Amino acid sequence: MGKISTKNRFFLVLWVFFYVFVFSLLLKNSFSYLDPDLGWHLKVGEEITVAGDVPRANHYNYTFTGDWVDHEWLSNVLAYDGYGHWGYISLSAIFALLIIGVLLILNFWARRACPGISPFFIMFFQLFGVVASLPHLGVRMQESGLLFLSLSLFIIYLYNRRRNWRLLVLLIPIVYLWACLHGSFLIGLTILFAWSGVKIAEKIVFRYYRKDWLDFSGVLAWREIIIFVGAAGLSAAATLFTPYKLELYSFLSGYKDTFYQRHIQEWLSQFSYPFQYEQLLYLSLILLGILFYIYYSRGPKRYWRLDLWTLGSVLFFVFLSFSSRRHFPLMFAATFVFLIGIFSRLLKVGGESSVTVEKLPKKWLRWYLLICLFLAALAQFIATDFSRNPFVTSRYDYPVGAVDYLKAHPEYDSMRLFNDYGWGGYLIWTMPERRIFIDGRLPQVAYGEHTFLEEYFDFFQKNTATAQKLSDYNIGLVLLPRTDMKIIARPWEQVIFGISGHNLASHNYLRDYLESSGNWQAVYYDTTAIIYKRIK
Repeated sequence: MGKISTKNRFFLVLWVFFYVFVFSLLLKNSFSYLDPDLGWHLKVGEEITVAGDVPRANHYNYTFTGDWVDHEWLSNVLAYDGYGHWGYISLSAIFALLIIGVLLILNFWARRACPGISPFFIMFFQLFGVVASLPHLGVRMQESGLLFLSLSLFIIYLYNRRRNWRLLVLLIPIVYLWACLHGSFLIGLTILFAWSGVKIAEKIVFRYYRKDWLDFSGVLAWREIIIFVGAAGLSAAATLFTPYKLELYSFLSGYKDTFYQRHIQEWLSQFSYPFQYEQLLYLSLILLGILFYIYYSRGPKRYWRLDLWTLGSVLFFVFLSFSSRRHFPLMFAATFVFLIGIFSRLLKVGGESSVTVEKLPKKWLRWYLLICLFLAALAQFIATDFSRNPFVTSRYDYPVGAVDYLKAHPEYDSMRLFNDYGWGGYLIWTMPERRIFIDGRLPQVAYGEHTFLEEYFDFFQKNTATAQKLSDYNIGLVLLPRTDMKIIARPWEQVIFGISGHNLASHNYLRDYLESSGNWQAVYYDTTAIIYKRIK
């Protein structure tokens, strides 16, 4: 008993220190940048709290004035409440703990699916996945999807093993709450009905095409399949009891146009420059794992049998991640158990369950590991620039001075403002009384003969009749970044990928026009922003 308790005590402390370190990493990341949409999330949350109802009419823009569906309404209410009471640090801590919750689910799932797996193996891949996901983490409403996706997949895994219908009851409140927090609940519904389809196909294949390299250990009885389909249907029906009811699905029509996937940074594919090398490396391991999975299910040295759901779901999330970087965290959560299961088996990595006191690291090494994790976490906390108001500390990223200038000049209140897309959310939060051109809520919505985002980018094109477009919208003020972001490939990237050494960012022809036109004059500028005013 003494030996077991010593082992368990060490690994318990090690896990605590590890997750404290990951928490510190996530907290530092959330304070290192600010989501451009945070401002409108807070303002919409405030309006829902005051009005007691979800928004429908769009009154933030003077351009698109139709109806809109806030598929993140509950996230916005909770974010506003937390921010108002305890400041930005409370939101950062909550979202960091949310990711820790995802990691704990994946940890528990991995131990059940891969008995005897090394805890160090789990730690390595969890840290790898978190670091690669950092560009998409922080105070981001879509992170709730990671938690609910992990829970849904884990429940499916347990049901496939235990065949206990009571587990499926949990799916209904999970999907309902997910639908109130973020639109990614559609991925959850897709997973539920896709799993139902795979189980039906598996049943048919088992009867007519039984091969020894296919895994039929999870074949369900028709009754068990019908029960799951019923649970999936009830989960989908639960979304109709959200405040938007059937309207909740109306925003889907805007996603048929993919312009936003080519022009918004986080929606770019993995093949777009600048590359996310950590994500590409992780995806390379996943692809290698898929090849091993297929080969060793049919080759002479058979380690496992091929499971249709495992292969199909992994390929689906890998495809999502390659098509858009934004989906990388979802891919990490959905494929984590598969990845470590493959490589732990191939590398024959030992596990915690087989570790005795004699096999534990020496006492001095155990202390060394714990001290290193503690110091690493402490270093992250010390390096974090904590602030109750992140917009102030991010003044070099947001037009804090320009907003102060506009507020100090009420004579400009009646003039329409054309704003930078990334600053729309901040302007809604700081100047809710002023309608703006665009913000991050509706980039894909249909607007005229194209999308809202395309209408915005038309102002920056070389051959656009800029003067006419500014006049058509009766725009009197233009708020832009003082300088444009430059994208220049590193020397080794220029050699390997054949990328030009010149600036790869699109040229700002709108600024060229405003600078050269006698009809416009710069009335304010600082290191971050510049305001042009129509004078003729």
